[in-house]
Amino acid sequence: MSFRYRNKRIRRQDDNRLDDWLMTYADLITLILCFFAILLSVSIVQKEKFEQVRQKVSEQFAVPDADKKTISSLPEKQQAIAKIFRGQQGVAVESGDRYTAIEMNSASFFASGSAELRPEGQRLLAELLPTLQDKRFQDYQITIEGHTDDMLISTAQFPSNWELSAARAAAAVRFFIGSGIPAAKLRAIGYAEVVPKVPNRDGSGKPLPENQAQNRRVVIKLEKVEKDG
Repeated sequence: MSFRYRNKRIRRQDDNRLDDWLMTYADLITLILCFFAILLSVSIVQKEKFEQVRQKVSEQFAVPDADKKTISSLPEKQQAIAKIFRGQQGVAVESGDRYTAIEMNSASFFASGSAELRPEGQRLLAELLPTLQDKRFQDYQITIEGHTDDMLISTAQFPSNWELSAARAAAAVRFFIGSGIPAAKLRAIGYAEVVPKVPNRDGSGKPLPENQAQNRRVVIKLEKVEKDG
């Protein structure tokens, strides 16, 4: 074999090895491109999900527009009450097809063991008055519920939580009557501790102060009254 022939063969082998390197490099570039394509597709999906979540949160906390019907039969009434207490700590508004309930922590209304309305409680009730006197609520019954925790009370004025919760509900009713709400539209109900929102105690019977505070509440329910005929 001549020297020239051997050189040509070596060069062809070198060229083949060079081609092998280029093929490996091309495969690597292809894999990288595929990786970024997958990463991009995943990020787009996540962005869409984020946008959906953002929209749901915005709808939940935004003040409803007059054209939106959040509840089939009470859109305007719900909005009127929700706007009053939006951002008010310790106040929750719940609505159904034929009722609206405003739940407020009783700490704003009454001192411990008392059924005398505090100034803050009077202010909260006064904020409701224009809405309750609106003609849109003329066919609604107004029920005031008093709820306590399970801590027992035994005084000359309130022998038990039944008397205390009923007296607190009656205090709110008296305020509304004194402010011009017809007595025939009002009811006062005391539930004592028998309808708690959350357990008053843990499994071992130990009191849960935060839960007990949630259970001490005043609930104002507006319920549609069916007319005869």
